[in-house]
Amino acid sequence: MSPSLLSCHSLFPLFRLRLPEVSMALPQMLFYLLLTKVVWWELCFLLTLSFLSNIIYHIRIMRRLFFVASILLVWMGGITGCKMAGSANGSDSLAVDSFKYAFADSMLHCNIVADVPQGDDSLAVGVRAYVNAQLDSLSSVHAFDASRSAGYGGDLTDGQALVDFYGKLNVDSMRAMQSPDGGAPEFQCSYDVAIRLAAQNERYVTYGVDQYVYGGGAHGSAVSYCVNILKSSGRVLGATVDAAQLEAIQPLLLHGVTTYINAQGQKVTEDEALKLLFIDKGIIPLPAHAPYLAADGLHFVYQQYEIGPYAMGMVSFTLPYDKVKPYMTAEALQLLETGAADAAK
Repeated sequence: MSPSLLSCHSLFPLFRLRLPEVSMALPQMLFYLLLTKVVWWELCFLLTLSFLSNIIYHIRIMRRLFFVASILLVWMGGITGCKMAGSANGSDSLAVDSFKYAFADSMLHCNIVADVPQGDDSLAVGVRAYVNAQLDSLSSVHAFDASRSAGYGGDLTDGQALVDFYGKLNVDSMRAMQSPDGGAPEFQCSYDVAIRLAAQNERYVTYGVDQYVYGGGAHGSAVSYCVNILKSSGRVLGATVDAAQLEAIQPLLLHGVTTYINAQGQKVTEDEALKLLFIDKGIIPLPAHAPYLAADGLHFVYQQYEIGPYAMGMVSFTLPYDKVKPYMTAEALQLLETGAADAAK
């Protein structure tokens, strides 16, 4: 055997090919080697994509779970948006029962909690009517037909039936939005509402409303506001700031907005804060929901996008009564004066 043939056998011991055969098979061997390498890299690429998609999916799930946990904490600890305005421990205190509805699956969760009073006095009747009206107006069904009323017509003293009605209504509505053709849900959704008794004193109770809805997209939408309900009549207190005094109260509003922005970590002057707002002619409007009375002053809460970008959040601040009284309505002032007189007795 020639040296060249021996060297060839030593180089290809598995194939035991003679030199002419090697020269013919070499292109095929290189081709298969290259093909194997390409397939290997494609496999690695696909596995990487699968891994990343799973991470993104679980991040989205965790975001939903985080919100569920946070809203449950709100329900257990009380409304965070409404500051305590004193409490009434006497016989005229409003007693409520909390009723909850909860639904959850892999693509949708819905939670409703409402504090509903019993009794047939004007305060209990007025509060129940208010709770029902808020659950109606905040229902997701209005996303499809703004003129439609959810319209619970049952016994308002049956708090469980009340929240069950709106819970099932919103689950059905969100399901229809998830899969308009009746097929599998196309994206995750959530609907959460809490309507809670936040505080009370001898003259009024304070109810807080918090809502969060996610129906796809970059982020969900939130609503948070409080109202005072008069104990003498069960009627919701209307305007607390005289609209005719809007221009005169501007320095206080601007100071409040600036204080809020600075508390978020962005240090700005009042002139700089004004430039950040979405307002006309430099005039800060009153909030869509009337500022509410509390022990430490008049609380202002602006909803998302009401006067600023989404990133600004819900602008909120408190104006002390000694500064804001000149701009308040007669009815709101009368409540404060009555409270001061009662406290002096």
